[in-house]
Amino acid sequence: MLAQKKINSKINQTVTSAEVEAHLSFLASDEMRGRNTGSPEIDIAAHYIATQFKLAGVKPGLGTSYYQDVQLERINPPRSGAITIGQDVLKLKDDFLFVSGGGATLEKEIVFIGYGTVEDFQKVDVKDKIVVVYAGLPTSNNPVQAILTDGPQKNKLAISHGASALIEIMALPGVPWPGLTKFLSAERMITRNEKGAGFPHLLLRNVDSPGVQTLKESKSSKGSIVLDPGQSGPVLAKNVLGIIEGSDPSLKQEWIAISAHYDHVGVTKLPNNPDSIFNGARDNAVGTVALIEAAKFFGQNRPKRSILLLALTAEEKGLRGSEWYAEHPVIPLDKTVLNFNCDGAGYNDTTIATVIDFKRTTVDALLVKACQAYGLTLKGDPAPEQNLYERSDNVNFASKGVPAVNISPGIKAFDPELFKYYHQPADEVGSLNMHYMEKFFRAYVYASYLLANDPQRPAWVKGDKFEEAGKKLYSK
Repeated sequence: MLAQKKINSKINQTVTSAEVEAHLSFLASDEMRGRNTGSPEIDIAAHYIATQFKLAGVKPGLGTSYYQDVQLERINPPRSGAITIGQDVLKLKDDFLFVSGGGATLEKEIVFIGYGTVEDFQKVDVKDKIVVVYAGLPTSNNPVQAILTDGPQKNKLAISHGASALIEIMALPGVPWPGLTKFLSAERMITRNEKGAGFPHLLLRNVDSPGVQTLKESKSSKGSIVLDPGQSGPVLAKNVLGIIEGSDPSLKQEWIAISAHYDHVGVTKLPNNPDSIFNGARDNAVGTVALIEAAKFFGQNRPKRSILLLALTAEEKGLRGSEWYAEHPVIPLDKTVLNFNCDGAGYNDTTIATVIDFKRTTVDALLVKACQAYGLTLKGDPAPEQNLYERSDNVNFASKGVPAVNISPGIKAFDPELFKYYHQPADEVGSLNMHYMEKFFRAYVYASYLLANDPQRPAWVKGDKFEEAGKKLYSK
């Protein structure tokens, strides 16, 4: 107990509301113009973070540099396009949407293979064919998961089996087509070395037309895809990396990656709103400042395990910064025993902190202890149907097998109070409760300390979705 009081006293001296407000005020100022990936302002943010690492005594993550270049490509959806299935001619936006890929002129056999599971792809020869599947999985009716998680997995399966294109039929209820059109008509980014980057992946409206019905019944048809390519070009981006070598001769061989994304969504003019700057105080200047505060504390108090501090770019563009790092790790992933990520949509309960999600890894008790020390209750996923775990940077570590948790300020529900600020110009520093922020940041740093000094190595809970990937990673 005496040792805990001593550590908490050091954390309290390090993390103060005045300092965290100063960091937040810089990163989420109007002058930073929303820290959009590829903008001059996000480069200023990266330099600010690297400077804070240097002031804290944190070593550069790459030799003499704090920066890991992330090679991105900006992709704009096609200007026009059509899909032909039998006698049906389906138009872009009216009948189908562009998910990913490039321009195309394909005249191929089209095959329908059900939901596009691993087993479905094994049963049907799709080489050099256009593959049509239902969005989602037979075991799930979650449209968010269907688009953000299941779709990319089917894309990889289709590419690996030699298909020419993938079309998903959006037969799931609950997602209005105008909302999908707005979401998928926006500019997006891909990593420049992404396998199959030009592979056409499209989302088809659940149209009741003769050609589509015949395809579902016969499983095969003649058809074509024509897409007029949108503009594309390279984007300069960078992750910011710092390292702190552990003090224990044995445990310093194990690394904890403490991460947060520092980008946001930039500037967009909204109807009837004079404010066009999306400042991103909650999402994710808060996580970035948590990372800076951890750097300052560990620069003065070396932990037993080694720590990688990782400020990630392009999370808002599809988790691209963490995706790049997971494919180009500075610290071997089999030496990385945990990813402790801080990212959130905001908060609507100042009595709690939120972890996405409980019962996935063995570190829950340490996170609970850290929050309790600062008068906070740790709560789990407030909206499992949103599939939040796989919508932040932690998933790119998890998919490689690294145990990963995501912590954020307290979210009790996805309610109007949360959406008042989430990806809105109102998300400014002046709207934050600094007394609560101070408690959250102190709990975060204490949690990082406990994780970095605990003799028990973090692990996946038995039966977790990513447990097998972890066994494969750490058996090397």
